[in-house]
Amino acid sequence: MDLSNLKAAYPWFNPLLVRFQARLSAEGLPRDAAHDLSHSLRVARLAHRICEAERADGNIAVAAALLHDLVWVPKNHENSKRTAEMGAELAPGLCSGLWSIGEKSGRIAECILTHSFSGGGVAASLEARIVQDADRLEAIGAIGLARVFATGASFGAALWHSGDPWAEARDLDDKAYSLDHFERKLLRLAAGMNTKTAKTLATSRQQVLLGYLAALREELG
Repeated sequence: MDLSNLKAAYPWFNPLLVRFQARLSAEGLPRDAAHDLSHSLRVARLAHRICEAERADGNIAVAAALLHDLVWVPKNHENSKRTAEMGAELAPGLCSGLWSIGEKSGRIAECILTHSFSGGGVAASLEARIVQDADRLEAIGAIGLARVFATGASFGAALWHSGDPWAEARDLDDKAYSLDHFERKLLRLAAGMNTKTAKTLATSRQQVLLGYLAALREELG
């Protein structure tokens, strides 16, 4: 992954990345493929792109985007909805002493605290809204398709309910069936983007999801 633009724009980026990688190495539980380092780096790149278009402070938003999954547990874990809160508590320690982000660590922590869809956080600042957008863009489109099934597989979810894949006569259960997560969350994300830039990016990604679902419906008959 090309990170040259991030490293050129932010002198703190590489040192912060090294600290984050050390944190990942120290985790006792291996992350699923949808929440690994590559995901965090893609969210950081998206945040940088949106910041440039929206004239936001990338020192805050990009740092928060990189660290937004600082704490991770499987999505079916009892603490899954608390990971943003837990990450926000730890983030200032990783930012400490790193040029401009050390003094902005409180605002970075705020962005992490409010980014989570499942956590229901309300983003107050432009930078916090950008971190939300960047993370949610990663959940739709071609990458989002790959991530939703990778996440489900990590805790043993089936691809879909064999008898009622579209939940026409049952309640949605995205912990048991990955396809249910489209209706439960993914198809709602594009309409909820905060910034004009993210709304534009989300339009094409939403069409990828809709096209996949139409093809799947046809194949399943």
